[in-house]
Amino acid sequence: MISKNTVHDENCLFCKIVLGHEPKTLIYEDDNFMVIENKYPVAPIHLLILDKYHREKSDVLAGTYFEYGYYDLLFSVVHKIVLKYGLNKTGYKVVNNGAGYNHFEHEHFHLLGGSDQEPGGST
Repeated sequence: MISKNTVHDENCLFCKIVLGHEPKTLIYEDDNFMVIENKYPVAPIHLLILDKYHREKSDVLAGTYFEYGYYDLLFSVVHKIVLKYGLNKTGYKVVNNGAGYNHFEHEHFHLLGGSDQEPGGST
């Protein structure tokens, strides 16, 4: 079970999206996560898995805001979306940027797929 941090950062774009203050194309939502289409896709399927609470990337990695099960719940959502889009048959990539590669500190993951080439470049 995820420990809920009910604080949202009023200056955070992802918090604004979660709260419905910014437009989004919603793909999936549960108590902990929201999946939306990326506004600037780099692959035919480029989705963002957003934590519904404002948690800084470094704090999530350090375990500050979650109890056991955070990544289990997160990847359960990833699995549902992979199956929904049939990416388990065609290929996909899950990306978590951090330490200077990310544009937003609000914890989020990218799910990319839908092309013959590895989306977002090879890893």
